[in-house]
Amino acid sequence: MPSPLGDAPASLEKSTTEFIDPSNPFVHKLHLGAVQKLKICVLGLFLLPLRIVFILISLTLATVIARIGLLGISDEQLAAAPFTGWRLYIRHAIWVILRVMFAFCGFWPVKVIGEQASSEAAPILCAAPHSTFFDALAVAVMGAPSVVAKAETKNVPFFGSLIRYTQPLLVHRTDPDSRKKTLDTMKERSVDGKGWQQVLIFPEGTCTNRSALITFRLGAFIPGVPVQPVIIRYDNCYDTVTWTWEGIPAWQVIVFSLSQFRIQNSVEFLPPYSPSEEEVAKPQLFANNVRAVMAARMGVPVTDCSYYDYLRINKAEQTVKALRKLQRRLEKPMKELVEEMGDKDEEAVARLVGGAPVVNELCGSGDNFDLRYLRLGVLMASEEDGDAYQTFLSKSFSLFDLELGEERICEATMRRLAETFLHLPPKEVGEIVAAASTDDEILLCKLKEFVPEKRPSYIKAIRKWDKGLIDSHSDLLALPSFTAAAEKANQIMAAGKDVVSDVSATMAASRDKMTGVLSNAVTSLHRRTGSGRVVIDKKVE
Repeated sequence: MPSPLGDAPASLEKSTTEFIDPSNPFVHKLHLGAVQKLKICVLGLFLLPLRIVFILISLTLATVIARIGLLGISDEQLAAAPFTGWRLYIRHAIWVILRVMFAFCGFWPVKVIGEQASSEAAPILCAAPHSTFFDALAVAVMGAPSVVAKAETKNVPFFGSLIRYTQPLLVHRTDPDSRKKTLDTMKERSVDGKGWQQVLIFPEGTCTNRSALITFRLGAFIPGVPVQPVIIRYDNCYDTVTWTWEGIPAWQVIVFSLSQFRIQNSVEFLPPYSPSEEEVAKPQLFANNVRAVMAARMGVPVTDCSYYDYLRINKAEQTVKALRKLQRRLEKPMKELVEEMGDKDEEAVARLVGGAPVVNELCGSGDNFDLRYLRLGVLMASEEDGDAYQTFLSKSFSLFDLELGEERICEATMRRLAETFLHLPPKEVGEIVAAASTDDEILLCKLKEFVPEKRPSYIKAIRKWDKGLIDSHSDLLALPSFTAAAEKANQIMAAGKDVVSDVSATMAASRDKMTGVLSNAVTSLHRRTGSGRVVIDKKVE
């Protein structure tokens, strides 16, 4: 976007950088340079307070109008039949107020690509990527469709009444059957019609940085009706609107975004997607195919990892990094050292590694100490041509519970392996144990079937161990030659020091000898001429 304050020098503009980690869609870090910070300060002094006041006025007005439209209507009546008559005009007025509010805040003009389908052609609107709370603009652009929201949101100031006026599908946390009831209601509205407006769903279920489309939740696809994919884009040079799990906090998103002259935004309606019979029977396939269509249009990849999967991957990277750091402190490759030690010799290990926290994380402490978990991790990270995942599977069943026979380990061992290397919560540990066990024993064949099919993200976390210690081994092998070179340098420096000392001693002796000769000559001269007496006499006088 062209700068409202003119073009800046190239050196300053280059200092303004934005970082999006393409391998993790839940991270967004914004680094603003001097010019952009100046723009925010200058524009923010005038635009920010005006826009905040206008937002409060607009939301207050929209809330008052919404409450007028909700007079005399209970929650049961809201869910029973769509609005008709004068209440539809109120919905239109609310939609207009919200559009004006966003325009005044800089979201103008909104570029609309394609055409929004009718509720008969596509009862469900599927919007992605979901990257910010400013995506609420899409609700205004689409004419205030119904939304799926938590039941508690209807009591939120300002937004509660506005959400209720969309005739939302409310999910009650305290009702165990609420999710099923919500899906049944959505399907009923979609199939029967009866004048209901479309339902808007953000299938990702959380905010991302738009670098990839994460797994779609199935709520929009279980009804098995046509959906219209909707793509939301923000095209500013400086992405201040994105709000993810890791990145700038919400208040900075608001301040930075409202302090810009305008924010370029577009909403693209793709053609409605009608599911096949197979997709109706398999909602996951339906969701994956819709996501693939949207990702292809956006030009971004898809990923089946959730936020918690990325936390596990990051934890694996940090563990390998800590092992690599420990390896550089040791005199021998860690693979050799752990083979020489006993599985329960905690004291010897502590003396060797100097209390490195990563060893305690892997091996435990006290009665739970077991060196085999460190040994397994080292083997996973030390294979030059191997696959860490395959090493994890094979070595887990060869290092532990040998008394059970080949390709079997006990459930307790599997639980600890899952917690140590996959960092799984108890619920997911229970799932993997239940899927791979027979007679309270984990079978390798069942584990090989379950993980790739049901939990492929686990493999990504394990493979972060690939060749993690190979570079450290190379550094360690180079250490003897470096030490020899250092010793040689010390010898040369010591020899040079001795030479310098000898030269200094010789020069000092020569100086003393010359001083003695000159002193004798002067004394002899004084005796012959008597000048020494004259000088003394003058001093006495």
